[in-house]
Amino acid sequence: MENKYPMTEYVLLTNDQSYFVEYLIGELVLSNSISEAMKFNDEHLALKFKQMLHNSCKLITSVNTYIG
Repeated sequence: MENKYPMTEYVLLTNDQSYFVEYLIGELVLSNSISEAMKFNDEHLALKFKQMLHNSCKLITSVNTYIG
């Protein structure tokens, strides 16, 4: 049976309205395009990533629902 409702995904949005894309080898990548944002399928994982980015980069983000 096919699920009629898409799975909820989450993205991290910064105060300056850019989206978190990736964090590799100490390099933070942000984008103004939500389609490039890293999508999390688990809100708790998104919250953990939010905290990690705050601790390591002093980046302040909010967890937002992504509807694709």
